[in-house]
Formats: sequence, C-alpha cells, structure tokens
Amino acid sequence: MREDVIRPRPVIDPALSDRRREEASRVAEPPGPPPRGGGYAETRPRRLSDGGVHLLGVGFTTTLALITAGWYLGMVIASVSLVAYVAVLAFRRDAHPAVRAAGAAAGTGTLAAAPAWLMDVVPQDPSPGIPWVVFGVLVAVVTADTLTSRARRTDRERYREHVVLPEDVSEGDHALLVEVQGTIDLVRGARAELGGESLDTDRALAVLHEQEWRIASLLARQRELRRSHLRRWQRAVSPRVREALRPQREHLHAVEEAVRARVAQITEYGRLVEQAVEAHREWEQCQEAVDSTAEYAEHLAAAGFLGTRSADVAGLAATAALARQVRDERVSRLAGHSLVAHG
Repeated sequence: MREDVIRPRPVIDPALSDRRREEASRVAEPPGPPPRGGGYAETRPRRLSDGGVHLLGVGFTTTLALITAGWYLGMVIASVSLVAYVAVLAFRRDAHPAVRAAGAAAGTGTLAAAPAWLMDVVPQDPSPGIPWVVFGVLVAVVTADTLTSRARRTDRERYREHVVLPEDVSEGDHALLVEVQGTIDLVRGARAELGGESLDTDRALAVLHEQEWRIASLLARQRELRRSHLRRWQRAVSPRVREALRPQREHLHAVEEAVRARVAQITEYGRLVEQAVEAHREWEQCQEAVDSTAEYAEHLAAAGFLGTRSADVAGLAATAALARQVRDERVSRLAGHSLVAHG
C-alpha cells in the first residue's frame, strides 16, 4: 500500500447496540494468544478437524505397528494414545462432564488392564483385533467429545458480517472512507464547541455513521464484484464474451460514481461544519472583546485627570452582533443541509 494514503478505520454496523458494538470492535483487533488454564474454546469446525487428524495419525501408526511388529506394539500405541487423550480431556474446561467421566473410566480401565498383557499374563498370541478394540474406544471418546463440547463461535466469526475492515476495501477506495470518517471527526469536534443548542450534532452523527456503514459495505461488495469481473474478463476466449461482460463493467462504474457523489456531499457538509465552527469561534472572540472592554474603559476613566477622553465601545458591540449574525446564518445553513435534513 502506498505510504501517502491513510488507512481508514474499521467500520461497524451502527444498528448494533452499544454493548454489541464494543464486542464487534474487537473483530478489528488482531487475535491474541489463547487464555491459559485450558479455558480456550475452539470453534466446532476446528475441533472436528483436529479430532480427525488425531484419529488418522493414531490409526495409521497402529496399522503400521501391527503389520511390522505385531499386536504388542500396536497395543502399546493404542493404549498410550487413549490414556493421553483422556488425560488432556480431564483438564479441558469446555469438555462435557459426561464425556469427561466416560473418558476417565475408559482410561482407568486401559491402565488397569495394561499389566495383564505387559507381564505376559495373557496368552502369547492373543487376537490381533484387541488393539483395534482400544482404538475403537478412542474413536468413541473423540467423537463424543467433538459433538458435545461447548465449542462456540469466536467474536470474529459472530460479528464479522457487522464489520468492514480496511482490507475488505480496495486500496484505491480507502481515500473515500477516510473523507467520510474525517467529516465524522469534524462533527464530533463541533459538538464539543457548538453544543446541542445551535446544531443537532447527535442526529448528524447518527446520519453520518449510517452513511459510513452503507458506503463501506458498498465498497467491500464492489471489491468482490470487481475481482470476479476481472477474472471473467481475463478468461474470456473471444470479443463476444467481453461484449457480454461490458454491462458488468458499466454497473461497477455507475456504483463508483454514485459513491463518489455521496462522499462529495458528505465532504461539503464537513466544510459547512468547519465554517460554522469558525464563525462560532469568531463570535466568541468578539463577545469576549466586548465583555472585557469595560475593564479597559474603567482603566481609561481612572486616567481622566490626564485629559484623555473615554473610548466609545458601541462600535465593538456592533462588531460582535455582526459576528453573531454570521455565526447564526452559517449554523442555519448547516442545519438545513440535505444530508442531515433528509437523513
């Protein structure tokens, strides 16, 4: 990405409640390490994938051991795998209590039966299917754990559709979002200076956040459709195919122009906000000058014995009144802007 282009902030769906907006804002943050103490709850697809890989590895190793070294090594591998999984299961907080208890019983039974075949109490040539019985118990425990564990979707998965990240938008469109967010920042600053009496900044911010979300969603969808169109265009085998794809390009261009027009309208509103804030500051400074002039007049009156005549402050009062009139006109023009007036 070019260094001269500022990345926009993540955009969160304004329809969410305040609590859910706070949770959704964490989607934009890079995922941190899982919490210690076994409290990390994986998602169910991840749990299914891990369980399948674990069973595949144990099954392959057991089969290879039975073929090359006989049932004894296969029994060792299957038993150790079952006991190890059950031991991990006992310390996982997201495991179902019933599955944890069944796993503990299976692991205890396996350990209790181990001396019988480790010390040659069983016949020298037992059935080769015994290791597969232990492996079957392992499959049952893993399957039950996968299906009953309190696996849940992470915040990133739950709120992903309610957040538009900078990487969801083409770099060429980042500047559009930055302009909208810059206007939002201007209105926030105006709320601190103008307050709610002269300008309904709360309503203006609600409208701007809604516009920000709609524009960000359109730009994210625009990126997806633009890429799909480009792939079709590059794979086109004839000019006739490219001619059939031309309406898609025209639609994409029309959407781009509509977004730019709306961003320009929002930017114009931002300029009016700046003018209103500047006029408000001008009026405040003029009013301050009028209010403080009496002090100087008294100071001048105290020097009357020098023959100096007192200054007339009527001109300053007129200046302050004019500044207030300019301020009120610009605020009225801002309040009547179509972006806020019609939402």
